[in-house]
Amino acid sequence: MVPAEEVRVGDRVRGADGSELTVTRIDHGLLGMDEYIAFVEDSDEQWLKLTGRRGGEIDVVARGD
Repeated sequence: MVPAEEVRVGDRVRGADGSELTVTRIDHGLLGMDEYIAFVEDSDEQWLKLTGRRGGEIDVVARGD
């Protein structure tokens, strides 16, 4: 587990439901709420988004390059 603000593009993260994605984009602010961070995989394999909160932690399965 790492602070959400330390997740970087290329990291592999796991959501609470067990789904995993490799971060290809990080969006700050969701629905007008700046405290949310969205971690997105937009690849040929899948499109998936997991959300986190500033000050929260994210399960990083593997660090990217």
